[in-house]
Amino acid sequence: MSNTIVALSTARGKSAIAVVRMSGDGALDVAKKVFSPMPEQPNFLKVGNLQTANFVEHAMCVWFKAPHSYTGEDMVEFHCHGGLAVVQAVIEACLANGAVPAQNGEFSKRAFINGKQNLTNAEGIIEMIEAETVSAAKAGANLLENKLGKKIVALQDELLDLVSAGEVPLDYPEEDVELPTIAQIKHTLAEIGDKLDQLIRTSTLGKVARYGIDVAIVGAPNVGKSSLLNALLNEDRAIVSDICGTTRDTLKESVGYKDIKFNFVDTAGIRKTDNTIEQEGIKRAIAAANSADVVLNVTDNPADRTVFPTVKPQIRVFNKCDLFAEMPCCDDSLVISAKSGDVEIVKQTLYDMFCAGDIQGADVLVTNERHLSCLKQARLRVDEALAAAETTTLDIVISATKQAWETLGEITGTQASEDIIDRIYSKFCLGK
Repeated sequence: MSNTIVALSTARGKSAIAVVRMSGDGALDVAKKVFSPMPEQPNFLKVGNLQTANFVEHAMCVWFKAPHSYTGEDMVEFHCHGGLAVVQAVIEACLANGAVPAQNGEFSKRAFINGKQNLTNAEGIIEMIEAETVSAAKAGANLLENKLGKKIVALQDELLDLVSAGEVPLDYPEEDVELPTIAQIKHTLAEIGDKLDQLIRTSTLGKVARYGIDVAIVGAPNVGKSSLLNALLNEDRAIVSDICGTTRDTLKESVGYKDIKFNFVDTAGIRKTDNTIEQEGIKRAIAAANSADVVLNVTDNPADRTVFPTVKPQIRVFNKCDLFAEMPCCDDSLVISAKSGDVEIVKQTLYDMFCAGDIQGADVLVTNERHLSCLKQARLRVDEALAAAETTTLDIVISATKQAWETLGEITGTQASEDIIDRIYSKFCLGK
């Protein structure tokens, strides 16, 4: 018998309506003690009165009958006024009548335990809550809809078929069971490896969808880096001055563009200087560039061909074109005027560079580092099985194949440790 847990399910703070959620075998009993009249049947909202210690709250109540609920248990929700004092009073009334406080992610963890979701579903919920762009929300929705989970289960089934075909003759040699040929085993493993590679390759777009593109704006002092940042953000965020060394530290700001976001970092002007503070700013500028996905190398001199010392891809940006009566030849540069705000070409170039794979058209994107790590590990196990098929006995091949199956199971949770499960659900907010 499970404890009845209670928590605020909506965001904490002043709001018109808040939702207080309970789940557990005794949820309905607790609700009957504090709310009347109770709904006569599940899945229907009922207007009534909720008795707290000091006042009566005019609220609504709905109950969901197990197993047809989010957690798979009996659940009750109170829809009440969203004031902090009201919410706290409603929760305390539930606690006084037998409920206990929920832990972070406990509702969703119970859903997992009761077979209502797998770990990919759970991580999809997290991504939906954290989504700041359409692409991030879609990627989270696909996880929530188990699109990745279905692909993983299908791969596991193929691996398990291979393991079974190899283990039966090994375990029961007296039975007249035909062993799969080495050629058949290699063919199947190669196909599984290709499917894993396809999923792994989506992680590039997946990272963009979930986190956006990290862009470092670098260049010499006074070339218009801060002005460019302001133009890209369409607001005066960075201080702009003709004085060299105005920007001493990195300034990070994000802005949405189409279905993704750009994470811009304005940096200190790079030059030789004896100023200790400015030197530190330059050091941070170099670090920001090296950790970015792409570097905007800004100049106001069309003859400047300085290459910033980084392995990251660079886009040369010629700024202050408005100061030239006749446009110089800049075939290798994006020509802009940050002062006029005409910087659409910069955003579009960045978008085309990273999103040419049609981020919205993708059915499944790997957006989660844990998933990517498991996929790569499974791919290694498949490679080991393929190598073993060339040089060693069938049992070694089957062992590596089974390890690949187990590794994929960590993604959906069928083979995940308790520590991994706890770590995932601890990231949830209190009432989810």
